[in-house]
Amino acid sequence: MSAYLRLLRFALPYKWRIAAALGCMLVLSVATAAYVNLLGPALEFLFTGSSGAVGSLAKFVPSSFDLAGKLATVDRGQVLAVLPFVIVAVAVLKGVAFFGQYYLMGMVGQRVIADIRKALFDHLLVLSPGFYTRRHSGDILQRFSADVLAVDMAVSGAVTTYLRDGLTVVVMFVNCFVLDWKMSLVAFGAVPITLFPIVRLAKRMKRDTGRAQQTGGELAEMVQEAVSGMRVVQAYGMQRWESTRFAGANHRYIRIMRRNFITRGFSSPLMEVMAAAGLAAAIWWVGGRIVSGQLEAAKFFSFVAAIMLLYQPVKQLGRQGQVAMQGSAAGDRIFEILDTPSAVPDTGRATLAPFREAIRYEAVSFSYGDRPVLQGLTLDIRRGEVVALVGASGGGKTTVANLLPRFWDPTAGRITIDGVDVREVTLASLRAQLALVTQDTVLFNDTIRANIAYGRPEIPHAQVERAARLAQAHEFISALQQGYDTRVGEKGVLLSGGQRQRIAIARAFLKEASILVLDEATSALDAESEREVQRALDGLMSGADGHRRTTLVIAHRLSTIRNADRIVVLSGGRVVEMGRHDELVARGGEYARLHAIFEGTDGAEVRAAMSGA
Repeated sequence: MSAYLRLLRFALPYKWRIAAALGCMLVLSVATAAYVNLLGPALEFLFTGSSGAVGSLAKFVPSSFDLAGKLATVDRGQVLAVLPFVIVAVAVLKGVAFFGQYYLMGMVGQRVIADIRKALFDHLLVLSPGFYTRRHSGDILQRFSADVLAVDMAVSGAVTTYLRDGLTVVVMFVNCFVLDWKMSLVAFGAVPITLFPIVRLAKRMKRDTGRAQQTGGELAEMVQEAVSGMRVVQAYGMQRWESTRFAGANHRYIRIMRRNFITRGFSSPLMEVMAAAGLAAAIWWVGGRIVSGQLEAAKFFSFVAAIMLLYQPVKQLGRQGQVAMQGSAAGDRIFEILDTPSAVPDTGRATLAPFREAIRYEAVSFSYGDRPVLQGLTLDIRRGEVVALVGASGGGKTTVANLLPRFWDPTAGRITIDGVDVREVTLASLRAQLALVTQDTVLFNDTIRANIAYGRPEIPHAQVERAARLAQAHEFISALQQGYDTRVGEKGVLLSGGQRQRIAIARAFLKEASILVLDEATSALDAESEREVQRALDGLMSGADGHRRTTLVIAHRLSTIRNADRIVVLSGGRVVEMGRHDELVARGGEYARLHAIFEGTDGAEVRAAMSGA
């Protein structure tokens, strides 16, 4: 229920559309009741000519209206001539009302789902990368697809049915008591008895539905992992193992759905049996009254018609209850994401001024859970300086780089830019001054031009081409059949590693940020591609005006950082050495040891060990 109440908040902006739909539903319910109240009296009048039966309609019209006097002047021929038109008119009215409520509620449902989907996507955009290290992408996609679809069915289908058929049930229920309250008590006396098992079944259904959706997320994870890692799966001959693992999860899903279908299958017959029992009791109770003439046949016909017309919406409500339970469970999973706070809250109010002096890490510590990565690190990076971080795997190099754009926040200490704590400024103003080129190049399934000018479609083509030239990418782009309009495929799969990296560098050129972070940007490339990319990176670090950009470089190939202004050696989350290449080699410390290994026969092994830091 709590999930539904939260879903209703998304419907508040459309309250007037909902009000109009409720008006249509009320007309629909009243028109349905009109059928019931006209049927018995009209038929009895046609067969017997008695106006007494039609006179029973007097309780449904204002007392000022002389229904009895009007009926005295009417014969069966006139009723027969008018009755078909009345039936058609009521049907037309019902049709118009149904269309109105169906269209209005359908569009409200779609707007609500669009708002929920947008809210979910927007929230995912502000969650820190730490969130995605703990969540599998397959599960997130499951919430976007299957869970949102379940909520869509619940909002567009179940809510509309609850309002429409619920209103019809209320109108018809009241109508039955107006016709004969004693007969209604007999017919509906069994209703309270059904509430207890129905509530129990609903709770079980929601529990099973939640488990089914969770297991569905696990299945989506397995598919996503298998597809993304298919080369590894096939190279190691693990197809049968993956198939067995998937079959096990699939079997768990089947078991859960079996319990779910048993619960669903039992609830509908239960309601049908109870409804039939109520109708049977009413027939048994009124049988003697009809025989003795104490009850008009027309009234009983109208009552039975009301019961029959009441039965369908009640059954529909029970059926939609299953959809509602699925939507509620899916809503809980969606709100679980929406309720997750960002580990890096954007609470800064100031706008970061253009970078002028220095970046400072002041006694910074950081831990991934219980595993400490940085311990009291202090480091200054002055404007225009190129600072390289080296060290073995796990030394904290990438963590240092990730803390600067606030992908994570330090667990102790602080990072300042020109003396301002980065947590005191807005994330947008901070990241506007940063450009990032990483080992894992991220390209989107769009054109090369769109990837270079990411998020800035208004950028003139001349600027995009200039950035590509500076990144040593224009030549290979021009050789493609569609040039800058070539689509790169999912994750840039249609391009080589070096080509993808140069497009990422062109994107950084176009941003013209004053601070540059290079996280092992050449580590995954062959020698020829590395030379091309390194040329592009040298141009990127130099800057358009000839002054070097302030650059933080993470590298495991020491040959790429010989010309850095300072080389910082990290070990165990601490700075153990700092200086220029020649100074550190001459000092004979940790850097000299790494350099000797790199220059020796064990270089490949050391490079591999250092690349995961």
